[in-house]
Amino acid sequence: MQPDATSNDIRAAVMACLENIVDPCSVASGVPAGLISMGLVGPVTVDEGPGGATVRVTLYITEPGCLMGSLFELTARRALKVVAGIAEAEVAMDYTHVWGPEQMAPEYREHLAQVRACRAAHMRAEFGEISERRKSA
Repeated sequence: MQPDATSNDIRAAVMACLENIVDPCSVASGVPAGLISMGLVGPVTVDEGPGGATVRVTLYITEPGCLMGSLFELTARRALKVVAGIAEAEVAMDYTHVWGPEQMAPEYREHLAQVRACRAAHMRAEFGEISERRKSA
């Protein structure tokens, strides 16, 4: 295997690993998303060495003061250490990064918009029925 293919394979495995770490706030909203989909992964570097790759990952949080940052960092570090080909995983939080919804993966952003639109339509229908019942009472 060529060195680039190995780096690319490791990078793909890193990204898959990070996507498998789900943001609990997205779960609470009913639309679960991994760190990649949420746009919470910054720069990722893969440096190959004789004993395996050193991976460096920067993570973000959605809001200043979000308590999930340390948990994301710990979870990512533990998950990455067991990925084949990785000798060392360095994960750091960038608490200065200003996150915005435009950083979400386009597919996730579209799915979230569809879910919210469906909920809004349902709520309008529910409140419309309640309003009609009140009028006729």
